[in-house]
Amino acid sequence: MTNAQKMVRLNLDLSPELNQILDELANKIGTSKGDVLRQAITLMQMMIIAKEETKKLGIPEANQLIVNEIILSSEQQSKPHPLDTFMERLGPWEDERTAEEIVKDIYDSRTISNHDISL
Repeated sequence: MTNAQKMVRLNLDLSPELNQILDELANKIGTSKGDVLRQAITLMQMMIIAKEETKKLGIPEANQLIVNEIILSSEQQSKPHPLDTFMERLGPWEDERTAEEIVKDIYDSRTISNHDISL
């Protein structure tokens, strides 16, 4: 099997501005847009791994001083699923009754109002 057969094709919608940046990057390093995106994904993966290991990723000057530190903003960090947040805050439902008993109690507690409502 050739390398091309192992690849997954991906369609991507970009704004004109991002497409222009992608074109410029590809031209600067003499490669394709796909290669630029693959390299960007690899860099992002390195950033995530570094963050998980409580390391920092930076861009050093020639004299090894870190000039720019790359920090993932909170918007880029993965957000927990709402159900996980709910369960963490409130926990599971706790009751000694069976589901059938709970449903029966709900039905039994219903009342019918005899009050006339007029609008």
